[in-house]
Amino acid sequence: MASFHTISEELRLSTDSQTILRTFSSAREDTETIPREEVFALVELPDRPAGGEDLIRAIFQSLQEICFLDQNQDSYERFEAALKEVNAIIAEFRSSLPNRGLSRINAIIGFISGRELHFTQSGEAEAYLIRKGALTTITEGLAGDENAVDVFVNIASGKTENRDKVILSSERLLRYATKNELTKIFSTNKEIGLALEELDEIIVLEGAQTTGVFALDIVTEAIATRSAAVESVSREKNFVGMATKYMNQGLNWMRDKLPEGTKLPGGRELKLDKNYVILGFLVVAILILLSVSWSLGSARSSVKLEEVKTALESVQTNIDLAKTRRNIGDKPQAYTLLKEAETTATDLVKSGLAMEEANAKIVEIMQLRDEMDNIKRFQSLTPLVDISSANKTVALVGLEDFHGKKIAYDAHSLYDTALDAVSKSQEIEKTASIKVAHYFPDRDALLILTTDGKVLEWRDGELNPMSTDDETWKSAVDVGVYSKYIYMLDPVNNQIWKYSRNNANYSTATQYNTNADLTKSVSIAIDGDLWILANDADGDMSNDIIRVRKGERKPLQVSDLPATAWQNPKKIFTNDSLKFVYVLDQANKRILRFYKDPAEAGTEVRSLVYNMQYLFEGLKEVKDFWVDTAEQKIYVMDSQKVYEANI
Repeated sequence: MASFHTISEELRLSTDSQTILRTFSSAREDTETIPREEVFALVELPDRPAGGEDLIRAIFQSLQEICFLDQNQDSYERFEAALKEVNAIIAEFRSSLPNRGLSRINAIIGFISGRELHFTQSGEAEAYLIRKGALTTITEGLAGDENAVDVFVNIASGKTENRDKVILSSERLLRYATKNELTKIFSTNKEIGLALEELDEIIVLEGAQTTGVFALDIVTEAIATRSAAVESVSREKNFVGMATKYMNQGLNWMRDKLPEGTKLPGGRELKLDKNYVILGFLVVAILILLSVSWSLGSARSSVKLEEVKTALESVQTNIDLAKTRRNIGDKPQAYTLLKEAETTATDLVKSGLAMEEANAKIVEIMQLRDEMDNIKRFQSLTPLVDISSANKTVALVGLEDFHGKKIAYDAHSLYDTALDAVSKSQEIEKTASIKVAHYFPDRDALLILTTDGKVLEWRDGELNPMSTDDETWKSAVDVGVYSKYIYMLDPVNNQIWKYSRNNANYSTATQYNTNADLTKSVSIAIDGDLWILANDADGDMSNDIIRVRKGERKPLQVSDLPATAWQNPKKIFTNDSLKFVYVLDQANKRILRFYKDPAEAGTEVRSLVYNMQYLFEGLKEVKDFWVDTAEQKIYVMDSQKVYEANI
């Protein structure tokens, strides 16, 4: 799995005896399925509290253990869990001190997983990203309240790029150097050690007292390997220098011990000038150095130039053939050709040869794939509604429309929103949790399922628990509504339970499904047909959408599928006024759109044709969505905010 590596260096300036300043970095190398990961930190304790060294060691140990603990868990979640443990360690340490005497902590903690970068900050510490000649303060706005119990509260996340420079500082560097000076110092291809030497000269002149800096160069594996080789050459040079020194000392000894007229074996007199002997030793040392350098150079140039040229030509040939296959409608073969081209280009980048040309080919491949799959990318979205303004700890689980207002909900409460405002939340459940909520047009209400097996109806602030003619409600993971009926999806019992809404309650449950395998189903939507989404992780999207009508599974053809299969499909969305079916692929932060053909005349066959996807690269997650085709807008939700995007 292709991952970036780092080259890191540390710089400490006049750290006084009253300050503890430590840096930390620990990496776990990549495998075929898991990307390379690295956790790093810079921590400064200005007042040198008793036990401060033990505190920092405990912080670093917790970061390493938790960030690398469960590779099946999302990197953001692992980083968040590590910070919770660090906050607990600091709180316990603070409580053990007289009068809780721990002043501010100036710290930056970062975590790289593959190409994902997560950051948090406290105190006066700052982190900067320098990319392609532009500097960004990436920790701006992350600091929490100075008096808060938790030291690390907010996390910033983003993608890294090759030759990004990340600079951690215990205080604001921009008070010593301008943005232009810093971007020049940390220019794209400059070695990070040389950059820190230049920074040292500038900020010492500006009067820095206790500044600590930890800098990382984000690089490919090939560049990291080449840097290590250069360091090896430096060590060899030092070795030769030391060897020369000791040779000179030995020759001085020989000069003292070998008197004039010393004879060689056989009786001949040794008449060599001792200066020539010294020169001979130096020549031998230089030859050793050249031999070592040549060997290292040969290792770094294992890919011959002719092979590189052939590989680039192969990449271009596959790209051209892929365009041809696309134009004649053979998308599967086009995808295969692009995959081969991408693999070859990626191998060239890893080799460190023809990197610029190979990266250009990779960009061309990505653009062609976007065209073929009709991908619309959203790099950044402004929140339409920020639910955390009403509840700072909110963790939203769903989103639904009610009379044009977006109703967001977490495990226990509904948040009624209008435009960019959030009304006071309404608590629905104290002990149980909300599973899902759907608008029920026939009752003009939100239908709510809870984890303790209750069904509720909510309308404009009024909440009504509902009963059924059965003793209890059937279990369900999702519910669909159509006319006066509700359909509860129950994968455990491989069933869809159908209820009719009576005047005051609901009827008994009837078994609707007769022949469909619903054991891996996760979501349901209805437009007259019942559309069921399964999550079976087999990589075949055409198997994951099931069509049921009159209780039976009906023929469905799913065609023109995109290059990348979904990994974690969570929700299916359609209704009788929509000509599309939408599917949320939560793992890839995208929503896929399929055109639904009507049933063909004289048959029961229907088809879904993939035609577009919306990729939300600027969000760290997409938990739920809702589509407004009248306004041509799609609403997406993360754990705290609702966003609006034009479709």
